[in-house]
Amino acid sequence: MKMKKWLALLLAAVMTLSITGAFAAKNQKINADDLNFEAVIDDTEAEGTVNVYHWWTAGGEKNAIESVVSTFGEIYESTEAKSNPIPGGAGGAMVMKVKVLAQTGKSPEAFQAHPGQEIQPYLDSDLLLNLNGVWEYGELEDRAIAGINEMCTAADGNHYVVPIGIHKTNIILYNIHVFEEYGVAIPDHEDITWEEFWDICDQLAAAMPEGCYPLDLGDQKGWPACQVFENIMLGTDPQIYEDFINGNYNVEDVKKVLDNYTKLMDYVAPDHNSRDWYHTTGSMVTGTYAMQIMGAWAQPLMTNMDQVYGVDYGVFTFPGTDGWFGMCVDGFVVSNNSANVEGGVRWAYSICTQDVQEYFSGLKESISPYNDTPDDVYNELTLHFKEQLLDENTKTYPSITHGTAIPWSASTSLQTQIQEYATSSSHDAQYYAERIVNILKEAGVKGDWNIVD
Repeated sequence: MKMKKWLALLLAAVMTLSITGAFAAKNQKINADDLNFEAVIDDTEAEGTVNVYHWWTAGGEKNAIESVVSTFGEIYESTEAKSNPIPGGAGGAMVMKVKVLAQTGKSPEAFQAHPGQEIQPYLDSDLLLNLNGVWEYGELEDRAIAGINEMCTAADGNHYVVPIGIHKTNIILYNIHVFEEYGVAIPDHEDITWEEFWDICDQLAAAMPEGCYPLDLGDQKGWPACQVFENIMLGTDPQIYEDFINGNYNVEDVKKVLDNYTKLMDYVAPDHNSRDWYHTTGSMVTGTYAMQIMGAWAQPLMTNMDQVYGVDYGVFTFPGTDGWFGMCVDGFVVSNNSANVEGGVRWAYSICTQDVQEYFSGLKESISPYNDTPDDVYNELTLHFKEQLLDENTKTYPSITHGTAIPWSASTSLQTQIQEYATSSSHDAQYYAERIVNILKEAGVKGDWNIVD
């Protein structure tokens, strides 16, 4: 019996090693230099599965990504693209999800990412495929609108991200009907000042009944509170913003930003962190909140709720940010060790094709990163934002919250810290300014951004 048991254990061990070895061989890392990108992309008869991970789960944006999946299936009819939504937004949850998948040998073929600092953890772990071949085949450097090529070029000079859409971050959405109901005049200009903003908040706070508020954050996941922080920082002083993302920070500058944040919190629903951002958007539509500080990715959700820009809702430029465009660039990267790396390459190429860009930009209400996407795919508001972005007088700035400006570890820690500050009863600006500066010190933030000059 002992001999049989020993043989059984030995056989089980051999089988385990064989399976592990086969799996490892199946998922060996592929070097971009060993791929013929043109042949891979042109192989429309290729079979297999492409697992695509993204964080678009709200109404409208979910429809947009599903349109990309559908169009991919029309190009590569024998390949199945599987949509895998990862709730959380802003990229933070994705990094941890991909890490777990990679550790278990199940790296996704493609997954959503923001260009810039956010992809550095993947690069440090050697998880990404160099996509220079996709950029060359798709002629993306020639097609990309100004600034996108530079933003999507990593520190090593290579392209790992193929961009799919752009949103403006520094806006406030407001319910026109709430303003009308409570007799608060809507300014005849989009670019309101701090004085106008505080006056609007005061009027709404005085007029709205108990349980209704001028503002809400919807920061259950943390990042919306940080989104507000970066908007306030740019609106307080663009030089403070530039210094902050370059690692030239000091407590007093951060305290100035938090002092404005403290004042803003007087107008925010006290249970703001019990909701996700899209729940807040829904409550703004029903009139519980008059305004929401959120990026333009809220547009398709508003459309999904039958809200019409200029009739049901409007937008203000965040106070102090007139002439500035906060950049949130969404894209996809490709794992170099998935079960179907070539399928990932095909996905990356498909998202930059004109057909996909037209469908996606229309449904996502985002600005296409490519200059050959016709303007007639945009609605009124998105076209307005596009014209702002391309205006030679507009200054752009990279997002702290959305992965571009500072290292991922600093960004995620900052999101947690800012949410804690927003939720605290004291809003002690000095205390939290010191903690925020320590986050940047510990992360060794050191940038070379020049956004002011």
